Amino acid sequence: MWRSVSTLALAPSSIKQSLGLVLSGLLGLSVLSWPAESVFLWPAFIVLVPAFYCLARWAQSNLPLFCTLSTNGDLRWHQDELPAGHLVTGSIICRFGVWLCWQDLQGKPQKIWLFCDQLSEADFRLLGRYCQQLRWQQAG
Repeated sequence: MWRSVSTLALAPSSIKQSLGLVLSGLLGLSVLSWPAESVFLWPAFIVLVPAFYCLARWAQSNLPLFCTLSTNGDLRWHQDELPAGHLVTGSIICRFGVWLCWQDLQGKPQKIWLFCDQLSEADFRLLGRYCQQLRWQQAG
């Protein structure tokens, strides 16, 4: 039996944390490869400290623990960290995750990347079906 509302549980992503660590390492190694007498080391340091901070915050940012989807495409994030709205076409499903596009209640477009390890396999497939069904409805 098809349910009218589905709740998707989200978890912290180890892929996102690993990606943040790799990007931070590459950023740091790029500066270490410069000559020691380079005039750009001090300005690079001033730029890199906030960049490392932003990468660390991005890698550790948490999403709400649950989101609710209805069969007509209504989307609601629990704990009100992200605006509720309605799924729109443009969502992309791939092996590594979902680029989820929705329109909030004020009509502004919203987008978020959900890594595949943030959702259970069943929830990942369910979200993919919702996005694909929306794409088919818009095409027809």
